[in-house]
Amino acid sequence: MNINLDLNDEELRDFEITDKMLEEFKGLSDKIISQELRDSSLDPHVSIEISLTLLGPERMQELNKRHRGIDEPTDVLSFPLWEEEGTFCMPEEIAGEVSLGDIVICPYVVAENARVLGKNPEEELKLIYVHGLLHLLGYDHATPEEEAIMWKKQDEYLITKGEGDI
Repeated sequence: MNINLDLNDEELRDFEITDKMLEEFKGLSDKIISQELRDSSLDPHVSIEISLTLLGPERMQELNKRHRGIDEPTDVLSFPLWEEEGTFCMPEEIAGEVSLGDIVICPYVVAENARVLGKNPEEELKLIYVHGLLHLLGYDHATPEEEAIMWKKQDEYLITKGEGDI
């Protein structure tokens, strides 16, 4: 599992992502991807890659407007590479490394949401990362039924199972 991190936004000058947080993202990714793809025909030796970009509010607002028509910053956007007509479809024959797509997070929106909801900002950041990853794997929340399934998955993957586990 490989996470390519991009922090090249000038708006992020006062935000720092720790090695610990990156390791937690990697652990969550390994757990979720192995669980979600266990019944697929994907070779277990294929290396999975995710691109994670952190943006400031201005650039996130631009992306949100361009891709969703909403002229305000958002906490997370996902751009899956393996989707056809809204359905996740990993190709049968893959060797080497495969990228699932891009997750773009605005840590400032995440921090503000955490403040408003009375949550820990790091826990909210993990939730948003899992949310973005589930989108890469074909989950959505466009209908109440889809939302119930996706929210249940998020909760399942974020339950603490013991010290050091997420």
